[in-house]
Amino acid sequence: MSFPFIAQPLDPGRYEPEGLYLARPFDGSQIITQLWGENPGFYGQFYYDGVPLRGHNGIDFGTPTGTAVRATDDGDVIYVGYEAGGFGIYVKLQHRWGESLYAHMGRATVTTGSRVSRGQSLGLSDNSGGSIGPHLHFGIRIFPYVRSDGWGGFTDPMPYMDPTDIVQYRSALGTQAGGQGTDAADQLPRMASHRPRQRRP
Repeated sequence: MSFPFIAQPLDPGRYEPEGLYLARPFDGSQIITQLWGENPGFYGQFYYDGVPLRGHNGIDFGTPTGTAVRATDDGDVIYVGYEAGGFGIYVKLQHRWGESLYAHMGRATVTTGSRVSRGQSLGLSDNSGGSIGPHLHFGIRIFPYVRSDGWGGFTDPMPYMDPTDIVQYRSALGTQAGGQGTDAADQLPRMASHRPRQRRP
């Protein structure tokens, strides 16, 4: 699929997959606690269409409980669900360019089939599902995507986010990027094991 953004004027501070930055998926400034692709040994136990994950397939932000979670672009709510031991309460949106996923929420305030606008509240962040503390897991899929690519069809959201929205990275293990942390096996969430024929969001 080709996008027309090359022919569109760019507004300062915006660049989504069609040429504009994605809006911040939360209120305030939140520190990144886990980057795309981290902890491959841990995430390899989870499968999309029979293929194990190659690492963390999104970005985690350390949003305190009760932080508003917001749509990063106009779209339709295609699923509001709960994945025990995984994403917990999550909302999935479809946009003209792909999908966005917001997980580990405490409450969703939108319903499947509703239309949302850029920046609209989707609910509140919390610590549901497989999680060791309050945070927001944010992921995007860009059309066309392949669920069996080792990332569940997801793409690193970082290149599509406004750099001014990115606060310094702090590892979920309590270190800065590149630092030496505590034992990862003791710190990562106790997520439910993969089940045969399980279809993840």
